[in-house]
Amino acid sequence: MARLRFLAHAAAVATVAAGLLTAVFTGTASACQCLPGGEGYKYHKADHVFVGLVISERREGEKYIYTTKVGKEYKGDVPRRVEIASHYQGTACGIQLVPGRKYVVFAHGDSSDRRVETNQCSGTRLASGGPPTTSPTDATTTCATPAP
Repeated sequence: MARLRFLAHAAAVATVAAGLLTAVFTGTASACQCLPGGEGYKYHKADHVFVGLVISERREGEKYIYTTKVGKEYKGDVPRRVEIASHYQGTACGIQLVPGRKYVVFAHGDSSDRRVETNQCSGTRLASGGPPTTSPTDATTTCATPAP
């Protein structure tokens, strides 16, 4: 009986040690990584680029849904009110928008259902930065979440 107890303790210690070693030697498991390309590149990749005032936010499964009043359209055709969907986790490149703030939205998808999608890598940013850069020669490679 004592021998079984010793083996059980030894197995538990080995399991805990293996778990700790895995945690120490494993880097970040998942983080958002954007492909290089500046705002001009992102403009050309987007289906829609517009200024949107975020009216409200709700969560639907793994996505944030932002009801948005559309202002100036730079590219594409979206309804005057559109929902913008984005994954709720930043590690999955989701972006969190703030109700009451205006954004230049770089979106993808068919807007006929009044819903488009964006993420950290799409280029969506606060509108206070001015109109979008449309030149594809823009070589900036940063990918930052706009500060709320």
